[in-house]
Amino acid sequence: MLRNRHFIFLWSVNLTTTMAIELFTVTILVAIFQQTDSTLQAAGTMVFRSLPAFLLGPAAGVFTDRFPRKNVIIIMDMIRLVLIGIAFWFLQGNGEVPVTGIYLILTGLAAADVFHHPARLALIPSLVSRRQLVSANSFILVSCQVAMAISYTAGGWLILIAPLRHIALGVAVLFIISILSALFINVSERQDKEDGDKKESFRHALVSGWNYLRRHPIARPLTVMETIEHLPHGIWTGALMLAFTLKALQGDASDWGYQVTGYFAGMILGSVGALAVSDWLGHYPGHIIAVNACATGLLTLAYASSQAVWIAVAWAFVFGPPNAVRDVAQDALLQGTVEKGQLGRVYATREMLRNAMLMFAGVFFAWLSDFVSIRTIYVTGGVIYLMTGFYAMSNKALRESNMGDSIREH
Repeated sequence: MLRNRHFIFLWSVNLTTTMAIELFTVTILVAIFQQTDSTLQAAGTMVFRSLPAFLLGPAAGVFTDRFPRKNVIIIMDMIRLVLIGIAFWFLQGNGEVPVTGIYLILTGLAAADVFHHPARLALIPSLVSRRQLVSANSFILVSCQVAMAISYTAGGWLILIAPLRHIALGVAVLFIISILSALFINVSERQDKEDGDKKESFRHALVSGWNYLRRHPIARPLTVMETIEHLPHGIWTGALMLAFTLKALQGDASDWGYQVTGYFAGMILGSVGALAVSDWLGHYPGHIIAVNACATGLLTLAYASSQAVWIAVAWAFVFGPPNAVRDVAQDALLQGTVEKGQLGRVYATREMLRNAMLMFAGVFFAWLSDFVSIRTIYVTGGVIYLMTGFYAMSNKALRESNMGDSIREH
């Protein structure tokens, strides 16, 4: 797989775009908080980043399936490069952040990612063989987790020593590297025709995508499970985790940072582990997904019972490996069982539903925290996770899915 230069170019696209988006978002969030001293305005960066996936998801899926995915990646990165150029212009002057303007920039960047992200994921089966899907997804996941960890660490450091304009310039360079990497990806003409869906009208393609997902024996329950899971995912937003650290653990903001770092470290370890057990993952993806959903519920209940910061950090680290292994199994299972002409729509619809639920959950649990204890909220989240795990266990098609039986040779 590592000798496949076209996959390596796609890996470079994933790495550089992840680092660019996360670095820009983290530094903007910190800058807005420092300037306004408003947690609400700082949290607005995440709201504006999540909204486009909810609004554009289905249309993005059709677009991704109708046109060569390499071209979609390049066009969206070029749009994001222009947006960063506009941000560079916004940030000139006295160093103050124009909050409304930056919100719009973040919305534009996220809107481009609604098209970019499913195109990247849907392109993987066109570049690697069926036996390499698990390894390919593991390799990309570990790289993206490293990029995110670096971005959070570097962003917090850079905002203290460098003007935002200079950081924006560095983000622009990362997008340029991504565009150049994508240009060197080569997908055969036959593969482009197989991936593309150019004969259907837009409306028919949109409807057929929904119908395909609704009837698919694996993609449907997997999407339902993930959508429901994003309700308890709302307890892991920065504001609620910080509230748990302050109120339940009597810690401070740095202690919250230790927990985030611990989780990233666990995800990286889990991604590397997924590479080592890729054959096993390929044989039992359904069982792994179901068991890990239940494990997430138990780990959440354990985290909720933490009495000290170091215990919470340890639990945050333990979350990482099973979540990473499960993420790899889910992506590989979708790539292996969904028709490639429908894969972009399935990924985009999944993102739309997940983001809609996450936005609702974040607001709901933040509101609920004014009436019940923060520990109760985390216990509630753990119970909901367990319910999704039981749902996965009860669905035979998902539970017994096997990569070797379902993946077609490309």
